[in-house]
Amino acid sequence: MNRAREGLRVVRLKGGDPCVFGRGGEEIEYLAQRGIHFEIVPGVTTAVGACAAAGIPLTHRDAGQSVALVTGHFDPDSPECTLDWDSLARMSTVVVYMGLRHVSKIVARLMDAGMDADLPAAAIAHATLPNQFVVDSTLSQLARDVEEADLKAPAILVIGENARLHRPMQASQARVGAMA
Repeated sequence: MNRAREGLRVVRLKGGDPCVFGRGGEEIEYLAQRGIHFEIVPGVTTAVGACAAAGIPLTHRDAGQSVALVTGHFDPDSPECTLDWDSLARMSTVVVYMGLRHVSKIVARLMDAGMDADLPAAAIAHATLPNQFVVDSTLSQLARDVEEADLKAPAILVIGENARLHRPMQASQARVGAMA
């Protein structure tokens, strides 16, 4: 911030789109309140990039007419989590950012809200990188399959019929779980 105040050009590089679960909004407020000029160059958000790299379309004429992007950062049992599980359970595709730590509770909440336990699901780790890894599963088995694969962050969860369309794009990807 001091360099920007001195009139120097400062670049803050973030992965994905800084305004989709990247704290871009908080940074914009901070800079604006201090009168610091800034420019945002949007990136491709993780949901779009990760799913494209895994061959999973976020939308599909026959299988995905709606998409919800949500954060799994908060424990679903905490008051900080304000997700509307009933609404999410009715979406065609749900993409959960930062949800590995709470995957069991997220899955349970979605099924409790009426989402089909046999719905295809996937977890995509290290998206678009050479070590990208995809776990194919179903909603009810997703937590188990993620644990068995010893998946580590960064990763997203993709839940919906579209996940069935996963097509490995690289030899380094693997198929694990109920859909293999």
